[in-house]
Amino acid sequence: MSERGSMLPLLAVLIFVALTVTALAADVATFAATYREVAFAADAGAEAGAGTIDPAAAYAGTLRIETSAAVGIATDAALRARPRPERTATATADPNRVCVTVSQPFTPRFLPAATVTVTGCAEPRRG
Repeated sequence: MSERGSMLPLLAVLIFVALTVTALAADVATFAATYREVAFAADAGAEAGAGTIDPAAAYAGTLRIETSAAVGIATDAALRARPRPERTATATADPNRVCVTVSQPFTPRFLPAATVTVTGCAEPRRG
């Protein structure tokens, strides 16, 4: 009995597994980069919104956020930070804190499609 060609099926399986692992690694790396971008945008928006200080409260010695302006500024800053066409951002503010939620679709080549959503919050601080 000849053993000629007995390594061919094993080699084919190993090549398939190597290509599958490579594709998964590329998708996971792309997801991590997308998450990092979305987190950066959420943090940038929250920090920009937290910078809208109420002047009357500041003169009185307390740091309070001007909520009406903070929502618009935070949303705009989150959308302008490394802009992407499909990205959405929403902001909420109270006198002590601004939170921005940023969502962006993730369309990988191998894994199922998903949406990356990150919330970043910031508070005004003396510094």
